[in-house]
Amino acid sequence: MEASRRGVCDTIPGARIRHLYSSWVVIGTYCIRLVILVTIIFVGSSQGRELTQAATAASRHERRLEAYTDSRSNGAPMHGPAVQSFRVSDGSWVDCIPIEQQIAAHHPALQDHIIRMQESSSTHLNLQQQNADRQSLLHPQRFAREHGGCPEGSIPVQRMSTDSKQLSLRKQQQYHRRHPRHSKHVGNGSAAAANDLGHLYAVVGAPETVGAYAGAGAIFSVNGPVIGDPSYEFSLSQLWIAAGNGNNTNTVEVGWQTYPALHQGDNPLAPHLFVYWTSDDYHGIGCYNLECPGFVQTSNTWVLGGSLAYTTLAEETQNEFNYDDEISISVVFDSTIPGWSLSINETNVGYWPSSLYTTLQTSADTLEWGGEIAPSTIPTNTSMGSGAFPSAGFPLAAYQRNVIFYDSALTPMNADLSLLGVTNANCYNVSIQQSGDFANWGSYFFFGGPGGLDSACV
Repeated sequence: MEASRRGVCDTIPGARIRHLYSSWVVIGTYCIRLVILVTIIFVGSSQGRELTQAATAASRHERRLEAYTDSRSNGAPMHGPAVQSFRVSDGSWVDCIPIEQQIAAHHPALQDHIIRMQESSSTHLNLQQQNADRQSLLHPQRFAREHGGCPEGSIPVQRMSTDSKQLSLRKQQQYHRRHPRHSKHVGNGSAAAANDLGHLYAVVGAPETVGAYAGAGAIFSVNGPVIGDPSYEFSLSQLWIAAGNGNNTNTVEVGWQTYPALHQGDNPLAPHLFVYWTSDDYHGIGCYNLECPGFVQTSNTWVLGGSLAYTTLAEETQNEFNYDDEISISVVFDSTIPGWSLSINETNVGYWPSSLYTTLQTSADTLEWGGEIAPSTIPTNTSMGSGAFPSAGFPLAAYQRNVIFYDSALTPMNADLSLLGVTNANCYNVSIQQSGDFANWGSYFFFGGPGGLDSACV
């Protein structure tokens, strides 16, 4: 009996050990399963977040143009309704339009077009890094300074008065005409030649070579020219990128323009940023800014048609020149769009899709930079640039500096400004400087003049 009890008792500790061992196995197995389950959930949720983020990024970077229609438009192309509107201190209004519903969506070649939301690109030469004098880089437009920009997913559109809009749609092709090399008025022409042409020029150009250029750029002084007849005349500084000839002339054009009749009610005597394009030599296809389907805007801070900070000749005379009153502009062909990409002050603003063009789809033949006047009479009291002749030099005369072109390999190079186009040197002139007194200005030129105010502009 004792032996029997002893045997039973002897087995009790072993049973307990086996029981505890079994319990730990169960607990361990449970813990392992729990860890595996948590890992699966974590990985799954992480992958889910990544997929969600990827989808969000894809939706943000792959927006499609969607033409907005409204019965009140009578079939005319128009932007979608504003998601927010801002009053600017210069008296203008800026409407923030859904990027998908901008007017470009109405172009037949851009139906279902995926908007290329470009990041800042090294393709655009960083012109501002070439100038150590520019210490501060305040945005030159009041809208961005005062309001920061439009909400994400929208673009700013300058609201135009009824009179300005009618003028823009009815007469912009008539006013904004071909430049001298395409119209064969090149050289120091007479007043009669200028009158035949309708416009007066002081421009420089790179050698004309078919298909040689993939873009151009420069840093522009922004000036306050005098406008003799505000009901009609304009004065501008711009760059031209062109291809073709005759009725097949295609252009990309960017710069600033003082054009009171087009900018009524929002500081009309100030220079305004503009873009322009044509694909039929200015006969009816193309327009300023976002007034017709064509240019695709991506920036939510730059207002095409918006006024710019500038320096007047009186301020320059008192040595009050401000490097903030400059803008750097470059236009480069981007094969990933495909199209011509616009950068202002190193911000991608938008692009002209290649499908807008017939001869400017991938490369350009002609590059020009300089000033233009649209006179109502000759002589005219409208000045070009600052109103000073090129001989006045810096800081009085208007200029474009760090003038560059991009070759077919997208290499930025100082432009060889070997060609001049001056309609009448008694009115307005140009002076080319190749790495002259300002070592960090690269290729540059001074241009402009007072018109009939202080010269024999006849």
